[in-house]
Amino acid sequence: MKKQIALFILLAGVTACGVKKDGNKLDKDKAKLAELKKQDGDLRDKIEALQDTINAEGGKQVKTIHVSAQEVAVAPFRHYVQVQASVYGQDNINVSPETPGVIKSIYVTEGDKVTKGQVLAVVDDAVLQQNIQEVQTQLDLAKTLYEKQKGLWDQKIGTEVQYLNAKSQYESLQKRMASIQDQDNMTKIKSPIDGTVDAVSIKVGESVAPGLPSIQVVNTDQLKVKGNVDEAYISDIHPGDSLTITFPDLHKDVKSVATYVSKAIDQVNRTFTVEVGLPQGPDYHPNMIATMNIVDYSSRNAIVVPINVVQSDPTGSFVFVAETNNGTTTAKKTMVTVGRVFNGNAEIINGLKAGDKIITIGYDDLNNGDAITL
Repeated sequence: MKKQIALFILLAGVTACGVKKDGNKLDKDKAKLAELKKQDGDLRDKIEALQDTINAEGGKQVKTIHVSAQEVAVAPFRHYVQVQASVYGQDNINVSPETPGVIKSIYVTEGDKVTKGQVLAVVDDAVLQQNIQEVQTQLDLAKTLYEKQKGLWDQKIGTEVQYLNAKSQYESLQKRMASIQDQDNMTKIKSPIDGTVDAVSIKVGESVAPGLPSIQVVNTDQLKVKGNVDEAYISDIHPGDSLTITFPDLHKDVKSVATYVSKAIDQVNRTFTVEVGLPQGPDYHPNMIATMNIVDYSSRNAIVVPINVVQSDPTGSFVFVAETNNGTTTAKKTMVTVGRVFNGNAEIINGLKAGDKIITIGYDDLNNGDAITL
């Protein structure tokens, strides 16, 4: 029992000593932390004081953004209406026979030059030729009888009835011959214009009929470009308006003016027709694709900027302008009013003036007032 009491007293003493020792360490750590904080505060004060001294001596460092700028100038601006168009022949004719039948001969091929009235092909006229021969025989006899009867009548021989009958028979056969010859002439397919044979869609031995295309003849000396424009522009486009025709296959542009603007609106596609004549040239062909660029708005003195530099936010459209004051260049957010836009350029109606330097590269990362270098 005495041994247990002694052991308890010994443990209690050790614990008390440990608590006292730990308490002394905590106090020391707190004191050390307070000293370090004081040193840190003194160091910060020294850093700020030294920075103020450097700034006062002109050594302040300002972060700038490198950009490129372009000076605004007054220039002509045109807005175009772009329309898909095609080349047409002023005289582009599908020639068809005037009488039904079977093709006997074809005298032309694609690419041949022909003149007005030239025979291009012939429909079989064998039956008509037989009729012509028969009537010709009768006509020759009637002519002989008429001439003899007329000679007798001039000598007061014979009766007037005999003379008139011979005359009537002869004239009747003449008219019949003329009628058959007209029918025979209709078997010949003739070119109605001077031009070039563009297509031959018939063959020898093939049946044909009036109204069915047989041979296409085109006058390539009188070509035109025709396009259909949306009705929204009908009040903006007039005969004589400037335009440019682009031929993508030829990589060529032709400047011209509108020669014809239709007054009526197509009820199906709600468009109106614009036509322009083409100068003579071997490169132009009927049905060739083209783009018609028609000027519907122009300004001789406009402020024009690349459309990509114009940005927008809830307040409206704006650009960044480089301004220099007291030797420092900054980006100024400038609100603008945009007019027409065409081919990557925008007309600025309000907000800019000639001589302003708009930022064209690096504007995406700018804020109003940012320091910049050009």
